[in-house]
Amino acid sequence: MIVLGIETATVICSVGLAKDEQVIGEIRLAVKNIHAEVLTESIRDLLGVLQISFSDLDGIAVSIGPGSFTGLRIGVATAKGLAFSLSKPIVGIDTLYAQAMAVQLIQKSEFIVPVIRSRQNEVYAARYRVVGDELELAERAQVFAVNDFVAWLKTPAVLCGNGVTMATGVGLLEGKSDIKVIPESACALSGGKIAELGLKRLMRGEADDVATLEPMYVQEFRIGSKAE
Repeated sequence: MIVLGIETATVICSVGLAKDEQVIGEIRLAVKNIHAEVLTESIRDLLGVLQISFSDLDGIAVSIGPGSFTGLRIGVATAKGLAFSLSKPIVGIDTLYAQAMAVQLIQKSEFIVPVIRSRQNEVYAARYRVVGDELELAERAQVFAVNDFVAWLKTPAVLCGNGVTMATGVGLLEGKSDIKVIPESACALSGGKIAELGLKRLMRGEADDVATLEPMYVQEFRIGSKAE
């Protein structure tokens, strides 16, 4: 099985391919506001380098948020267009879950808390409990003002994602020895991770409805000031 993964929820624009539960290729760019210009071309380039045709794909996986409203719209629209035109199944992957899974491979903890930038002084976050080699959702995704996020945070915990620097930058995590921060470079979001997680869902027989799949903006769970 070969699955294409698309990640556009943050500044990162990335596509990846997973085959037989292994990531075989990936393109990742970390430049603001280029998703619309480079996403389709990146998909073509990746398939070309690996000599894989669109018809060889067995499914499409896409990061559905929370994250940048514009980035999510671009990624989900592209994924749905491919799934519809190729008559392939599509699966949406929670962005915070993907972020937490990137950490799970390098750090074991009772809780992993992925944190992604929202707008100004706000972040998206959720809490996952490590159960063996799997993650169990302990608290669903919400959007927080940074001060509210720190008050919500339970310890011990492993933090990851591009939103963590918003708390560390103003000293909100100082003196908290039971909080482990994973450098963003060690657990960056990627199309390869989305492809890998999507492949696992498809192998379990799971798929989403291409007509109704939409980005997860998390507005209804808003805490603090308004999110982007």
